[in-house]
Amino acid sequence: MRSDVTFNSEELRELLNLWYMNIKLKKVQAAEKLKTEVSEQLAKGEANDDVVKLALLIHSRHHILCKNYGDAEKLISQVEGFSPYLKEEHLYYLHLFKGMYLYSTKDYYNAIEEYGQVEPYLGYIHDDIEKAEFFDLFASALYYLDYTNRSAIYAEKAIYIYQLYPAYEKKLTRAKILIALNYIDMGEFDLAEEYLHSALQDTNTKHDEMVQVSIYHNLGLLYENKGLYSAAKRYLEKTLPYEEFENYTATLYLLAKIAFAEEQFEKGKQLCEVGMKRLEKDRDQDVYWHFKTLYSANMDPSSYTATLKNAIDYFKEHNRMYELQKYADEIATYYSNEKNFEKANYYYRLALGYQNNIVMFHSRR
Repeated sequence: MRSDVTFNSEELRELLNLWYMNIKLKKVQAAEKLKTEVSEQLAKGEANDDVVKLALLIHSRHHILCKNYGDAEKLISQVEGFSPYLKEEHLYYLHLFKGMYLYSTKDYYNAIEEYGQVEPYLGYIHDDIEKAEFFDLFASALYYLDYTNRSAIYAEKAIYIYQLYPAYEKKLTRAKILIALNYIDMGEFDLAEEYLHSALQDTNTKHDEMVQVSIYHNLGLLYENKGLYSAAKRYLEKTLPYEEFENYTATLYLLAKIAFAEEQFEKGKQLCEVGMKRLEKDRDQDVYWHFKTLYSANMDPSSYTATLKNAIDYFKEHNRMYELQKYADEIATYYSNEKNFEKANYYYRLALGYQNNIVMFHSRR
């Protein structure tokens, strides 16, 4: 673009929209070029204040794309300083990008609180796909912190919009997988199965091996939860040739869990050892504690309660309520069987307390 051409505010707004679209598409080089063009136009001082604020916000989103989180935070804070003078459009992007920044820096709880501030401003956004992508983003964050009911609600909203736009079938498939995972956690296995098989039939899935592998893994998870171990193994074993699959270690965990349930202790032990070895590279602490508790319960009973307590401490620290409730209930049952009712009651209260927190959060609309 010629630097001697000066845009008016409306033309600059169109340039900002183009920049934002390239950021969302993760086209880093194109986004960098557009950032330079926007900076040149802003330096001429012709843009109105509203456009300048919007440019600062989109620049913060650009920094998030490039993982320059410190720079993103500075720009977000700068725009927050204008809060009495921000219009609804600015407030939408401010809360959205701040939520993305917090999520990217692993401040998950505050991220979902920030996303919750976005929704009142959706009425000022006229792009359906922008809305669907927000619902998708919010649903993913809620799922990560085990707010399953609320996550399913937002995933359903994303699905409703995506299915109206065939060009976004890939995002539709992803949203189907996400809502299925929520239904698995909720014990709604028939609904989960319906969504996963629907995702498997999507056109883009048939041409993307890794999406197929992801669905196979999740079908294995579904059938393991239902206690249908033969069906679970059939799908999980389809993922084993794909060691680059991001949830490969979790697949090994599920297969180990099934092996122990079927009293194939040597096989379960071997799968745990292979999984733990991979975790030296993957460093997925959630899966690490799943493996540790599974192994101690079946192969090292003397360390079982200590391992469970450590797992509970980890999941409590990271606000992982589903796992915390699961392991608190497991250790409470252990102490109850041992007639140690004082400790059993403590852990039952812990499990129920976090269950109540989940219900309270879900009730917020």
